[in-house]
Amino acid sequence: MELKIITPPAAEPVTLAEAKLHLRVDHTSDDTLITALIVAAREHVENYLVGSLVQQTRAVYLSSWPSSPFRLPCGPVQEIESVKYTDSDGAEHTVSEDLYYLTPGGELARKPNQAWPTDRLYGPGAIEITYTTGYAPVVTVIPGEGDDPDTEETDYGANIPQSIKQAMLLLIGEWYEQREAAAYTKYTIHTIPWGVKQLLAPYREATV
Repeated sequence: MELKIITPPAAEPVTLAEAKLHLRVDHTSDDTLITALIVAAREHVENYLVGSLVQQTRAVYLSSWPSSPFRLPCGPVQEIESVKYTDSDGAEHTVSEDLYYLTPGGELARKPNQAWPTDRLYGPGAIEITYTTGYAPVVTVIPGEGDDPDTEETDYGANIPQSIKQAMLLLIGEWYEQREAAAYTKYTIHTIPWGVKQLLAPYREATV
């Protein structure tokens, strides 16, 4: 099984302003550093949870048809975009949506009395399952004034639990203060503040 990010997050769970407020930083000199630490904290949390935070598109590649139901990795899963496979002649096929569905638990399952295609597969990674994962953003429609059209404002972190955001802020704070160590060993226990794993523990169980 191989997993890839097709479309990365359009934003981060924690904004630069939120991180600077947590760090008590009121200047712009370290904005680039803090922005990089936000990304690193989100990646660390996603790796620990084996999940996704901000909405993104992922694809998992399989060499044979999975058992049903099949837990899609790195949830929460919002929707399945497509299921495709390449046959032994090198031709790509899209599986009809009438054959499968997404369970509430983020699993790909065959519908009753349905079976996966019986074509001979091309080889390793011949099956591609593309899906949207991460916490869904909140979109607010802002009415335009006069002849101005309505606009949309997207908050990508609105549905992410506050405990997860707080864990990110703890990581950002530690790495900001210990930037020399964090630059080289940010994924080791020596630079993970106490409380991070406790904050993340409930969500790790839910997303594995």
